[in-house]
Amino acid sequence: MKFDNIKYDGENNLLCYLYLWNKTFLNAHLIRNDLVDVDTTLDYKYKTKFLNLQSKLIKEV
Repeated sequence: MKFDNIKYDGENNLLCYLYLWNKTFLNAHLIRNDLVDVDTTLDYKYKTKFLNLQSKLIKEV
């Protein structure tokens, strides 16, 4: 688990990047499998990467 500059959102939810033991980036995996939506309300390190992954899903449909 790694953290960005902002550790909690306005509702006190913990914001973090999750990695499995084999270095799989779990956040990106969840986006690629359309299991989560990308938060666009905050600025964070991988926001552009996550939005690109999400837009690829939209183009595939």
